[in-house]
Amino acid sequence: MFDPAETIAKAKTGDKDALARLWSLLNPGLVRYLSSLGCSSSEDIASESWISLSKVLLRFQGNISALQGLLFQIARARLYDQLRKDYRRPRPTLMVVDENTFHDQVSIEPEISYDESSSRTLGWLSKIPTSQAEVVSLRVIVGMSHFEISQIIGKSEGAVRILFFRGLENLEKVISGEEKGNSSKKFFTSA
Repeated sequence: MFDPAETIAKAKTGDKDALARLWSLLNPGLVRYLSSLGCSSSEDIASESWISLSKVLLRFQGNISALQGLLFQIARARLYDQLRKDYRRPRPTLMVVDENTFHDQVSIEPEISYDESSSRTLGWLSKIPTSQAEVVSLRVIVGMSHFEISQIIGKSEGAVRILFFRGLENLEKVISGEEKGNSSKKFFTSA
């Protein structure tokens, strides 16, 4: 039986099994959250976040929900640090490839594989404002409350509710726009 309080207490003492249980419980949602924000290195940032969490875990006081909030807050800060770093120092990309073997040897697919519905969802989230996409992904994909999200992104709970509501409205527009674009006309009129 999984007791969150006991697991956190054991993890604070360095118990590897307890840390593994926390990682298996929290990491999948963390990676999905980072991916929903368009992060191409979500696994790397998640790993850095866990390392940072391990440094403050001994001083941590709270339940599993508070621990998840702290982890996501750290990950969000790491993501924005990475974005600032990438913006300041764009990396030049040099690749020498034989034109005939380019398509056979170079994969342009992302490292993380998603099923069709996950890819479609990430595509929809990328078409709405980032702040709204972040709140919607934390609420729907991860399952956090409005209060927990407000603690992570540093906005009031009311602002989070508004971002969530507007995000859902914009997602509805994006999805209905795609459906309208994909549907064929059933009735034709003569000229």
